[in-house]
Parts: sequence; structure tokens; C-alpha cells
Amino acid sequence: MLANELVETFLDLTKTLNFNHSAERLNVSQSTVSSRIRVLEEQLGTPLFTRGRSGARLTPSGERFQAHAHELYNAWARAMRDVSEAEGFEASLHVSAQLSLLDTLIFDLIEAYDRRTPRISLKLEVDYSTQIMRDLSAGEIDIGILFSPAWSPDLYIEPLSSLSFRMVSTETSVLEDVRKESYIYASYSPLFERFHRDLHPELTRGALTVGYEGLSIELLRRRGGSAYLPESQIVGLQRQLPELMAVEDAPLIQQPLYLAAHVRRRHRPLVAGGLKTIRDLAGRDPGGSTPAAGSAS
Repeated sequence: MLANELVETFLDLTKTLNFNHSAERLNVSQSTVSSRIRVLEEQLGTPLFTRGRSGARLTPSGERFQAHAHELYNAWARAMRDVSEAEGFEASLHVSAQLSLLDTLIFDLIEAYDRRTPRISLKLEVDYSTQIMRDLSAGEIDIGILFSPAWSPDLYIEPLSSLSFRMVSTETSVLEDVRKESYIYASYSPLFERFHRDLHPELTRGALTVGYEGLSIELLRRRGGSAYLPESQIVGLQRQLPELMAVEDAPLIQQPLYLAAHVRRRHRPLVAGGLKTIRDLAGRDPGGSTPAAGSAS
């Protein structure tokens, strides 16, 4: 019986507190769940659950083991990833980036690794800041590129660059003519919302609110209106949507961008090399990087 199966079963049972429900979720029999928990209790030398008619309940020992179980499960996942590299590659770097970077920095990163480090396989995904922070803390990813980092003693965070957002419209190029009724309010990050609220209080919380510029773009295509989009995407979009124009007198909004890694992993050659490559792509001097206020060093 594999250790990861024991831990996975334990963690699932802490959620369901029901042996039959965990069996269904794990696609095994109820007796298998019971057997795995019994083996784990024997190995630890203490009961982890009390059993009763109303279901299972964690014992004090089970509650103490729960945090360790999460660490063990994450460590196993990392080990599986590290030893299961794609054939022909020496190592794999896992990077998660803010959704808004999908059409810019992410493709630059792919090209850079193809050119500079062909022996490193690159696993890329896009997500929101909250999930990127969770994945970094859990060791699920090596590097995060995000808008809104939250302080954690386990994470190193540094300012990377900024992303410029410009207001565009299918209706007007003048700010005073932008209609609230057709305005698509962007909620890209808490900081972006604050900047927007200070600049355009009359347009804040319009008829429609979205959290991803891809959705803003699709709405502009289908129904027209006005919205803030990453400046780097506007020229390409205008080829598909000729009536789209910049609202010239609307201020740019600069969204800070941050680079993050787990403090215990950022000095490893693979991760340190990835951090340097991303800094280079962002036009930053690696020697001049400093942790963001409140970040771990």
C-alpha cells in the first residue's frame, strides 16, 4: 500500500467525515478506506478518527497530523513531478502567471526557454493571484508572476514591472462621451479597482463588471462599448475590430507586476535561472532587485 494513498485517503476523510462518501469520491470500496486508515493509525501508533453512527470525527492526534498530511501529499506530488520529466529533458520548471499576461510575457518566456535552455521543459499555466499564492505556498509551482501578492513568511516577492491599461471604445475617443450604460467595468485586481475608482468615480461599478480582459474583449466584439484593456493588446485587436479606438484623454492605469517564489526554493539553480530569465524579459537588472515591502527575503 503506497504512502500517498494512505495520506490521500486520510485527507479526503477529513473533508467528508464519512467512510462511504470518501470511498465514492476515491472510487474504492468502503473496506479499502477503512483498511488504509487502519494502516496509517498503526504506523503512527495512535487513533486518528473516532467512529460512530453519525460518522467519523478527528481525534486530537488526527488534528495534529492533518497539517503534516498536507505537507506529505504536496511533497509526494512534487517528487512525482520532479522524477517524471519529459524524455530528453534534464529538469522541469513550473510557472504560473496572471491571466492578463497570456498574450505578452508568457509567450516571450516560451521563446526564451526554447532559445536559451532547450534542455529544460517548461510547464506554464495562467490563474488569478490568490490561486498563484496558494500554489506557491503548497509547492505546486516554482515561480509566480502576479498582480496582487499577499505577504507570507514562506514566500519571496519582488516588484517586477508594470502593465499599462488603456481605455478603448467602439463609440467615442473622448472621455466625457463614454456612456456608463455601455461601459464594461474591469476588476482586474484590488489595486486596479482603487486606481479606477480615483480616476473615474462616475464609471465605477457600471452596468457590467468583469475580472478578465479576455471577457472584456469578447463583449466589445459582440455588443460594443468602452473598457480598459492591456495596451499591448490594442493594436492587434483593432485589426479584428476596426471601429475600436483609444479614448485619448483617459489616463493610463499602471498595474504593478510581481515575481514570487518559495523562500526555500528560490536559490535552487533551476528556479534562480527562471527568475533571472523573467527579470531579463521584463527589462530589469537582476542585481537591482529588492523584495517588495512586507515580503520575505
